[in-house]
Amino acid sequence: MSIVRQTLLAACLLLPTAVAGAAALGPELTIRLHPEQGEPIELGRVMLTPEGDGYRFQVRLDESRFEDQFLSMRPFKCLPHPAQVICHLPYPYENQRLVTPADLTDLEYDLLFLHKTPEEYGINAWNGLYFALRMTADGFEGELRETDLNVLASPPEDGDLRPIKRAELYPASDRHWPRRISIR
Repeated sequence: MSIVRQTLLAACLLLPTAVAGAAALGPELTIRLHPEQGEPIELGRVMLTPEGDGYRFQVRLDESRFEDQFLSMRPFKCLPHPAQVICHLPYPYENQRLVTPADLTDLEYDLLFLHKTPEEYGINAWNGLYFALRMTADGFEGELRETDLNVLASPPEDGDLRPIKRAELYPASDRHWPRRISIR
């Protein structure tokens, strides 16, 4: 059997496991940010309600973990760190807040961040942090990616409410202290 057929067969065999694992997710999962070194930081919770082959969700960040900062003429919830401050960027457009094993984009869009140094007074949308998620048997895992979030500055003219393209997500540089996110 060719390598391609073996890979395709393995993917087909694993897909029902991933879908079955999705059905077993609890109603409340904890969001943790994982730094390169040190203990994970609990950021909040994701509340899940089964719907069809997926889940409706609601993200509730633990506001006690964040500082209120007024940056570039607007308020942000920011997670302080000596090397780099990361600030939550609420997605400004319609979000169905529905995830399925094949599409986790709505949850990814609810976990957008911007980064800056502690010395900077403003914040720039081109300093976007995006966690590319995958579903696991007990929740979600996300690897950090960098992207320019200026695409969110004005409503998309073509009506595409998912303007962040996968091709514009880049591997994260070593300068970022958060490396991944888990939701379990």
